[in-house]
Amino acid sequence: MKRTTLRIKQPPALRIDARTLLPVTLAALDKGEIERLPLWHGTERIVLADLFEVSAQTTPECGPCVVFEGDMRRFDRIGSTMEAGAIVVEGGVGDLLGVQMRAGEIIVRGGSGSFAACEMAGGRIEIGGNCGDFASAALPGSMDGMRGGTLVVRGDAGERLGDRMRRGTVLVFGNAGAFAASRMVAGTLGIAGSVGEHLAYGMRRGSLILPGVRALSGTHRFVENHADVDVFWRLITRSLAREGGAFGELAQRAPLRFVGDVSVGGKGELLFAG
Repeated sequence: MKRTTLRIKQPPALRIDARTLLPVTLAALDKGEIERLPLWHGTERIVLADLFEVSAQTTPECGPCVVFEGDMRRFDRIGSTMEAGAIVVEGGVGDLLGVQMRAGEIIVRGGSGSFAACEMAGGRIEIGGNCGDFASAALPGSMDGMRGGTLVVRGDAGERLGDRMRRGTVLVFGNAGAFAASRMVAGTLGIAGSVGEHLAYGMRRGSLILPGVRALSGTHRFVENHADVDVFWRLITRSLAREGGAFGELAQRAPLRFVGDVSVGGKGELLFAG
């Protein structure tokens, strides 16, 4: 299939909606057609060649792929609704990365803005730096957050990480802001570093794994539980160990389990493994 490289000439003055620049879409076009693709720069209609240098090559050993080179922090919705292929960004990106993504893979070498992986249903997103608020959460006005797939953040995450998360796996290797796992319905969320205030506020179900701490103050909405979780712990730690770092050593530790948020009749679990 085709590997398309888009090398940015200079960062745009205004934000760009990049939702149409998907691997399968670009793989079906020749270079000239890609260069003529329309984009909106504020209220001005431009073509892709105004912003990018385009190169393409056929790579039969892999599926369709798009590589973005340069400063992409003013480009939003990269990988939005993506269903196949791969996207590689050799820097940072804007907001709404991989929003409502269904399949495929996105790798970002730098950081991302807010709303990364919102309502994601499948596939994998890996962010090499930090991400903004509301990662893997619900979009404004929606009741459901992330619904499947995997999000890996190698740096820190902002506030409301996993808000209304319903399914899938999120791993943060750094710290997370306030209200992490708020109103979480299901899924697995792991935070290797420190967490902000109001952790798991309104949590109903799901698993929040904290490798970096053994206990946490301010969790009066959760009660300690001594149920046997050995089988679950062996299975989940084996799965998370593939990502390495703090999550690669969990199998050697015995977790301390709390259940809640009792203020909403929740049955979610906090697993401290520090």
